[in-house]
Amino acid sequence: MKTTHRNLGIDALRVFSIAMVILGHAGTFDGSTLLSIWRMPLFFILSGFFLVPYGRSLRFEAARRWETLVIPYLAWSMIITLVVLVVKWSDPAELLHHLHTGWRGGTGRSIFWMSSWFLLTLAISAVMLRYFERFPRWVAWAVGIGGIVASRVFVYLDRADVLDGHPFAELPLRLGISLPVIFYLLIGQEIRTRIMPIVTELSATRATSIGVVLIVAPLILVAHFNIPAQYIHAGLFGWPVITPAISIIVTIGFLMVFATGVNRALHRWVLAARLIGRLARTGSTVVLGHGLILLYMYNVGFNGSSLTDLAIRFSVTLVLAFAIGVLVNMTPAARLFSGVPRERPARIATAA
Repeated sequence: MKTTHRNLGIDALRVFSIAMVILGHAGTFDGSTLLSIWRMPLFFILSGFFLVPYGRSLRFEAARRWETLVIPYLAWSMIITLVVLVVKWSDPAELLHHLHTGWRGGTGRSIFWMSSWFLLTLAISAVMLRYFERFPRWVAWAVGIGGIVASRVFVYLDRADVLDGHPFAELPLRLGISLPVIFYLLIGQEIRTRIMPIVTELSATRATSIGVVLIVAPLILVAHFNIPAQYIHAGLFGWPVITPAISIIVTIGFLMVFATGVNRALHRWVLAARLIGRLARTGSTVVLGHGLILLYMYNVGFNGSSLTDLAIRFSVTLVLAFAIGVLVNMTPAARLFSGVPRERPARIATAA
């Protein structure tokens, strides 16, 4: 399915991946492993998908990531700090604990900063990958794969009481997690350059059908064999080779479905296409701000473990987080909190 238009389906997949981040934080449920095994790899693989190899200089990449990821992280951290001051003012010890662990990051971080590691890890990994472009390609692969292998070794040593914790996750701001994340950024680049050209030659119906199989079949295996999920923030990558491979296959499946069938539908549905364009630009705000909404939902009574409470928490947080993101992007604060140019109400853009 060849097209000269922007692929709105992939923009929709970006929105979907952020929505799955919210769902993962809304609570656990039966079969949540089927979500956790691919939701964060999808987030990072998509980031690599848009990180064109050799497309930017190292200096430009660092400046770009500072503007689009680090500054929003710092701005939202200030907002979170104000919330913590208000909520925990009566308990100075707990207040200082949340502020210290929140700004420090790493294992034991404050729940108020539940998602902050995503953006910082992505920023550091992207800049590191750009740096490795000055070397042969295999060097970056060696670092990414070596990061996953080392992470697995740390897990074994921690469980054997040789180590006290996971070194990658224990580092401030989880800086060590940036190394294995490079692997998923590379996977995203390879999917864009090697697989997507083949996908675009298929009809939308065929590509969508294949994509659905690539999503469903691996997840059936996960459920049948109890294959462990990935919890990248903790340095846990499940079974060696098998768990990462499943997350990659599922991601390819989602890309095939969204880049073809969903893309075709969006190009026919103008209003939906415009909405997706706006929502895709709210990533930093939604990722960093949705945790505060979830905590409020828990605090006002929607803290049960039933599917009903989980559905309410998820749906309310999803709508509010994206709505706030869209509104923020129409104000002068867009660059500060979302890392994107201001989008005026009269200007309806379909570009992320």
